[in-house]
Amino acid sequence: MQRTLWVLWVIGVVSAIFAAWLRWQVERQYRTVALVVDGNEVRTLQALTGRTMTKVLSELKKFGATGVAVSAKLLADWVQEGKVQVKGETLIASNPETLFRIRSSIGRQFGVQLPEPKQESIGWSLTLPSPNLLIAPIFVGLDRELAEVANKIGLAVVARLPNPAGLTENGLQFWLDEVRSVNAFVIMFEGEEVFGYRTMLPTVAEAFKQTDCQVGILELVSQKGDKALAAMLPEKVVRVHSISARELVNFSQPELVDRFVRAVRERNIRLCYIRIPFHLKGDPLTVAQEYLSTLNQELEQKGFANGVPSPMPSPALPIWLWCLICLGAVTTGIAFICLFAPLSALQQWGLAIIGVLIGLALRLLQPIWAAKLVALGVAVVAPVLAIWFGMNQTLRSGSRWKRATMGIATCLAMTIACGLIEAAAMFDHRFWLKISEFSGVKVSQLLPFLITIAIVFTQWMDTAELEIRERYRIAQSNFQSLLETPVKWGQAIGLLVLLAAVAYWLVRTGNEPGLGVPMWELKLRAAIEDILGVRPRFKEFLIGHPMLVLSFFFLTGTHLEAKIGQWLTVPAVIGLASMMNTFSHAHTPIAQSLLRTFHGIWLGVLIGVLLVLILKWFSAARDRRLRSFSFAAKSEPAQAELGQG
Repeated sequence: MQRTLWVLWVIGVVSAIFAAWLRWQVERQYRTVALVVDGNEVRTLQALTGRTMTKVLSELKKFGATGVAVSAKLLADWVQEGKVQVKGETLIASNPETLFRIRSSIGRQFGVQLPEPKQESIGWSLTLPSPNLLIAPIFVGLDRELAEVANKIGLAVVARLPNPAGLTENGLQFWLDEVRSVNAFVIMFEGEEVFGYRTMLPTVAEAFKQTDCQVGILELVSQKGDKALAAMLPEKVVRVHSISARELVNFSQPELVDRFVRAVRERNIRLCYIRIPFHLKGDPLTVAQEYLSTLNQELEQKGFANGVPSPMPSPALPIWLWCLICLGAVTTGIAFICLFAPLSALQQWGLAIIGVLIGLALRLLQPIWAAKLVALGVAVVAPVLAIWFGMNQTLRSGSRWKRATMGIATCLAMTIACGLIEAAAMFDHRFWLKISEFSGVKVSQLLPFLITIAIVFTQWMDTAELEIRERYRIAQSNFQSLLETPVKWGQAIGLLVLLAAVAYWLVRTGNEPGLGVPMWELKLRAAIEDILGVRPRFKEFLIGHPMLVLSFFFLTGTHLEAKIGQWLTVPAVIGLASMMNTFSHAHTPIAQSLLRTFHGIWLGVLIGVLLVLILKWFSAARDRRLRSFSFAAKSEPAQAELGQG
């Protein structure tokens, strides 16, 4: 690529660094976290301890609870709790307000006008038009009693809305009034569907915009319609992490705390939905207090504040800055093309101008898709480019270690620079909140791997000094010879093992990996995180970067060693692709991504250097043995001649 275009690439990288700084400024302001306890479990605590609701909530608040979640109550719940009695088609209650609320909720949701409650000798009564109303799932509204106690003692309230059957616009207005009545600051959803799914999501989104509430979207657990609703309300989304009651019993208190802290630090979680670990030994309220207190202290030590989070800021990237970042991405792509097709200066400049204009047009028309396309393109070509330019450094003059070090440094530095371009392309709070995500994770991992194999197999690096037609002729000849070579059983088995390993790697890669993480790996991750603060990726410090060091050390050796080094770039590119994958996780704060990458580099390089030293030691030991055998073989004839003399 032309030197002037490399200057433009550097400008693009500097612009990406500036965008990363702007993003860091936003993320450091967004550090308030709410610890919200489940209202139904609070009622369980009250029953187990025999204390008043005010006392239980006050104790939880004292030890770090920010709010309480109130759920919707069914008419059947009130019957079971004894607030209402059923006699035929009549409801009986000692408090007329209870019956007036039932009458109002049924009338507003379904348009059924019930008669007013009447006072009788046994209490107040409300006649239903049909006993079937008692069988149907009739919601009477949110748990106002619990919300009232919470508001009095200064706890925030989260409203958990169901998705009632037959929801109408009148019913929607009823539930919005219920949300206002409990003074909720966040709306979350019960069950497997969000409120309004599937016919009323646009209407619900417009209605939510008129409230002061944020909308809590659960991570790791998909509720039908959550992504669509979040896309309609990007300025109101708060990310929520929770652990289901079924999962909860598998964790100790330290493990629960670690999981929430990790979610807050690494995935922009700002509402922790806390379920009480009743399975732990001890007084339930004391257990809950210790759990909340420990979690609150851990978060404060990590620099987070306990409180009601505000919506995430949504700064717009200036269009001129986007163009410069896009220029960095386009020149990266041109450099990649130049590896396989020699372009004139005019052609390179033409591609640069056309690429930036297309990027600008996409940005103005479809900013999310523009960001995804730019990020995916950089993620695919960056690892291959980094390997190529790193290998070129090994051809310079100097000592073996110097050339290897220069190659490794060039390779890693270029990958980080391209990773920042990738992250800057997704400068949008919708990516930071995971409303939108990087597309093509598996493609961005597999393609660099396959391209590197093709480069090594076709001897593309070795033929760099030849004309392009001759290089392609040699590449074609290599592929043809591969196809004509008979496959042996050992080779077939080795190929199957390799394909299985690649398949496992791809299945474990992505926004939603197809395989779960084994428990031993989770514990190992937690141990590494306790030591380093941020866990580096195994693919980087255990596979990719050690192979990178070995590869570049071999590339600076003899012709045979250089061939081995070229093939070692194939596993090495896995680590570089993983680095790009780290920057594609836009919901992870940029500082965390950089720190994760740094830990992966120094650990992986250290392991790689140790492997090189071990290989050198074995090589030196082998040479000593060969010299001793050679000396012994030469000395035996000499001794025989002396004996004959």
